Amino acid sequence: MGNDTGFLEFKKESPPLRPVEERVLDYQEYDTFFSDKELQQQAARCMDCGVPFCHMGCPLGNMIPDWNDLVYQGQWKEALAALHSTNNFPEFTGRICPAPCEDSCVLTEHYTLDADEKIRKVNAVTIEEIEKHISERGWTEGWIKAQPPTELTDKRIAIVGSGPAGLAAAQQLRRAGHAVTVFEKDDRIGGLLVYGIPDFKLEKKVVSRRIEQLREEGVEFRTSVNVGTDLSVEELRNSFEAILLATGAQNPRKLEVEGHDLKGVHYAMDFLPQCNRDVAGDSIPEEEKIDSGNKSVIILGGGFTAADCLGNINRQGAKQNIRQFELVNMVPRPTPVHEETDPDCRANILTESIMNDGDGCVKELRGVKVKWENKDGRMTMNRVPGSEFTVSTDMVFLALGFLGPTLDGLVEELGVELSVIGAEKSRKPAAVKKMLKNTQPVYTICSNENFMTSEDGVFVAGDANRGASLVVWAIWEGREAARCIDNYLMGKTVLPSTPQAEVLV
Repeated sequence: MGNDTGFLEFKKESPPLRPVEERVLDYQEYDTFFSDKELQQQAARCMDCGVPFCHMGCPLGNMIPDWNDLVYQGQWKEALAALHSTNNFPEFTGRICPAPCEDSCVLTEHYTLDADEKIRKVNAVTIEEIEKHISERGWTEGWIKAQPPTELTDKRIAIVGSGPAGLAAAQQLRRAGHAVTVFEKDDRIGGLLVYGIPDFKLEKKVVSRRIEQLREEGVEFRTSVNVGTDLSVEELRNSFEAILLATGAQNPRKLEVEGHDLKGVHYAMDFLPQCNRDVAGDSIPEEEKIDSGNKSVIILGGGFTAADCLGNINRQGAKQNIRQFELVNMVPRPTPVHEETDPDCRANILTESIMNDGDGCVKELRGVKVKWENKDGRMTMNRVPGSEFTVSTDMVFLALGFLGPTLDGLVEELGVELSVIGAEKSRKPAAVKKMLKNTQPVYTICSNENFMTSEDGVFVAGDANRGASLVVWAIWEGREAARCIDNYLMGKTVLPSTPQAEVLV
């Protein structure tokens, strides 16, 4: 490294967030940017580690020490090239990835606060911020340009789904010379990047410029096409030599208690896309609007989706007594949106019922505290006697996680086998649909080490393959699936592999 003692000379800094009173009034990103000089100081903190764990902790195998040093040296264009060598969309991961690379940084310290809770003191290099800044510098300087293939093949590939996995695969396959068509059921390209992640975390112009780059490279996009309904599987099979399923895992976990269907109870993935459409200027019919303005709200769930709901609720002007309940033994992870209202966050809370106000609307939520115990290697949940409570509320948002990809239409018609968590054998979609009538199994589309499903020529990547996960994993799976598709079609591949990530799979 260019500065062997930088981690001793400089403290970890992060760019300040926009003031709360300002950012809750709009949907612009809440992060600000370092100056180049400040960022180079932070890059100087990267140690000359004997074994740099940061890029091992990154599914993409990003060469983090390399581009940290290049930034410190002021070699921005070279840093961008190193970054792009493993990551198609660093401006996405630089904004919305939870940065497992920083958790793995040698500078991260750990200490025990008490007998029950372990607190992590993070002094890690600000890897994610440096990554974002490199990419933004590339766009500002005009270094990021379309790279259309110099030679074309006669192979046609269909990609179903335009989230990060589908987009990464599309770019890799097109650069290998193939004809690539991306089908998207919604009216905009981007998947959850556009209709899931809020603008205050990822402004959509950031996504749009990448999509335009892919268009210039020759990727064809077809929106508002629900494959399996608007376009038959037979037509798809007849028109393309290979198919990649990058449909995500958008089948939500249900809340199976009394009152789950009352007016005022909303699933996160009904609420978040509508918020993004509203920000984009789309007209939302009045009777369909999900508006938390001046209302009491409870969010069930403690993950990133729940936090995204919270941020939108803050901006809609909900009452300040927002509550967030998590079933498991983990307080919802604090994010910048938690600073905006300081909600009442509680772990180990089981919702027992949602009560009716007499007119079919939510009146209150009844819950109980639970305790988790390890019995014979399995965690079991027990109610804590006397801990029952009732909370008045106007709205309940469900961010309970996801079970797997949507089964109707494409998946069912293709007949690809599904892996059900905890089951010994794979099952066809019809069998899993039957299971869903009585229970809520978590499932994924089965694939082998080459990302191929049980159907020849049909591949899968992203959340549909590994379950609901991180954007960084989706990009990695898209890149790796593209490499396997290229090899399947051509008998060899010109696309790079990411061996570091293979260790972590």
